[in-house]
Amino acid sequence: MSTALLVLTLNEIDGMRQIMPNIKKEWVDEIVIVDGGSTDGTVDEAKKMGLNLIHQKNRGHGGAIITGVNSTKSDNIIIFGPDGNHDPNEILILKEKIEEGYDQAIISRFSKTSVNLDAGWLDSFGNKMFTKLANIFFQGNLTDALNESRAITRKAMSELEFDALGLDSTFQMTIRGLKLKQKIIEIPGNEGERIGGERKINSFRTGALLGRRLLKELTTKK
Repeated sequence: MSTALLVLTLNEIDGMRQIMPNIKKEWVDEIVIVDGGSTDGTVDEAKKMGLNLIHQKNRGHGGAIITGVNSTKSDNIIIFGPDGNHDPNEILILKEKIEEGYDQAIISRFSKTSVNLDAGWLDSFGNKMFTKLANIFFQGNLTDALNESRAITRKAMSELEFDALGLDSTFQMTIRGLKLKQKIIEIPGNEGERIGGERKINSFRTGALLGRRLLKELTTKK
C-alpha cells in the first residue's frame, strides 16, 4: 500500500525552509510539491531540496489537490501545507489511520484537546458553524469538517467525484464522504502559528463560498 504526500504551496518559502527538513522522505513513498504560482523563491527552494515539484493546472486550493492527485498513482493521499499551521508529525498519524482501513482521516483543530494558535474568533466561529451544519444535514459527528490536513484513499477520492476548485474543496470532501457513508475518523491535533507568507483566506468570501457549497450538496445526490 503506497502513500503520496501532497504539499500545497503558494509563496511559502519561509515555511518550506523551516518545515520541510522535519519531514523524512522515508515516511511516505513519494512527496509531491504542488505549486500554485509562487513568486517568492518557493519553487527554487523546493528544487534545491531535491523535491519533486509540479505546477498546478487549475487555480485554487481544490485545483491544487486535483493536480496533485492526478500526478501520482499512490493508493493513499495525504494533503499538507508547509505554512506552520500543520505539525509534520501528524503525517505519520494520518498514514497509520488510513492504513487501518479508514476512507478518510482528518486532523481536527477544534477538538476538546486541540490548541489553535492561528484562527481568530470569526474563523473559529465559521468553522464550527459549518461543521455543525454538515453534522446535522449529513449525519456526521465531526468537530472540524474543513481542515486541509487529512488523508484519503485513492478509491474514496474517486468515489467523491471531487470537483471543487476553491477553498470549499475540503468541505466538499467531507460532505460527500458523509453522504457516501465513507469510514471517516478524526484525530485531535493543533494548529500552529503561520510561518511567514500571507494568509490567503478572506473570512467573508470564504464563508459565502462554503455556504454555496453546502446548498449545492444539499440539492444534489453526490
